[in-house]
Amino acid sequence: MRASFVILNYNRKNELLITIEKTKALIAGRPDAYEIIVVDNNSSDGSADAVKAAYSDITLIERKENTGVAGWNYGFEQAKGDYLIVLDDDSNLESGLEEALTYMDQNAKVGVLALNVTTGPYTNEMFKWKDHENIIGFIGCGAVIRKSLYDKIGGFAAWLFIYGHEFDYAIRCLDAGYEVQFFENSNVIHRASAINRSSKRLKVFCTRNEMGIVYKHFPKERWKYLTRMLVNGLKCIKSEGLMAAWYTLIGARDFFKMRKQLAYSPVSKEVQDFYAGRFHSTKPILYYLTNRAKTNK
Repeated sequence: MRASFVILNYNRKNELLITIEKTKALIAGRPDAYEIIVVDNNSSDGSADAVKAAYSDITLIERKENTGVAGWNYGFEQAKGDYLIVLDDDSNLESGLEEALTYMDQNAKVGVLALNVTTGPYTNEMFKWKDHENIIGFIGCGAVIRKSLYDKIGGFAAWLFIYGHEFDYAIRCLDAGYEVQFFENSNVIHRASAINRSSKRLKVFCTRNEMGIVYKHFPKERWKYLTRMLVNGLKCIKSEGLMAAWYTLIGARDFFKMRKQLAYSPVSKEVQDFYAGRFHSTKPILYYLTNRAKTNK
């Protein structure tokens, strides 16, 4: 089978049904090449029943608990496709499907292809990625994972629960000898439902998880980078206000509370350097200030 669409859902029934309809339209006429798998993370809004009532040709996996981003793994495990197309319940791939898969066919070193997410809170425009650029993460509502990579390194880390799993997966992908690249010739629409989203949860989990990734995977100078991350994270007070800085501190506190539970799995020094040189919060504390000064000269 060519590829498996794996959609993770939690209490967004209406958005999920839209995503399914748009995905079915995208792959219409090729039932043997593609499959759609929906993982329901123990929703209470009737999502699973709605899928069962409307679609007999979709694989539905009903979870008995909400396991966060690790829910995708249950779909990955059952997928028959050579590629795993990762979608959120409120995102869909509009165009570029065949082009993206052909590119991966031709570039065996690419383990994850970050698709071009053009709407929603996080888009390529924010990261300034260039076409075919080697990068250190992807936007989780639109990406292609090579199934053989999943077979080698597993799925998304359960300890993260939500947010940041893309960067944890990318650093593990790089350490396994693969690349993560951006593919511009595609279009993912992220409708970004407000259900289950809040600015506090975003800031707390992003801070906790980003620090956890460094603590878990960096082989050298972990505390130097963790200090940078905390100080750089607190700079949000200028643009986002006092509460954002407070949420950053809560996230840092949560990291320190859980850090001893994280099994240490260091990547190579080369992967650490590649990641640290590109991730925004691991850069030197005065990096952006000195760069601005150089630009103004």
